[in-house]
Amino acid sequence: MLLLKSVFFGLIACFAGVAGATGSFADDRFIDGFPDVPYLDIISTIVGEPVVFDTPSGTVAEVGILFSVSESDVFNTYSNALEGLGWGCNKTPSAINCIRDNSVVQLTSHLNSSTGAAFILRLEPRE
Repeated sequence: MLLLKSVFFGLIACFAGVAGATGSFADDRFIDGFPDVPYLDIISTIVGEPVVFDTPSGTVAEVGILFSVSESDVFNTYSNALEGLGWGCNKTPSAINCIRDNSVVQLTSHLNSSTGAAFILRLEPRE
């Protein structure tokens, strides 16, 4: 029982550290259709409903997101948050590409608007 409590509190401390280091998780939740991508407080709006479907090699999902901060802040914040959750990420001038296990998450700059940055978030099986 003591071991279970230690593991439980260790996991809580781990997630608290990720949230504190990357901006806070909004209600400690993840983006619908993207169970391993945190819903951070820099998100202004999720555009529509995520398109999610399963394939024999894994889940494919895509959604548009508007952010309340600049493109560079989105890249830095999400790169840190995803790496804190075990994703291996690399940044290009217009995208973050992250790999973990058999999945790839891509956050690609789409358009800049006067209210912030717009991105496409995509999850797909790793080839």
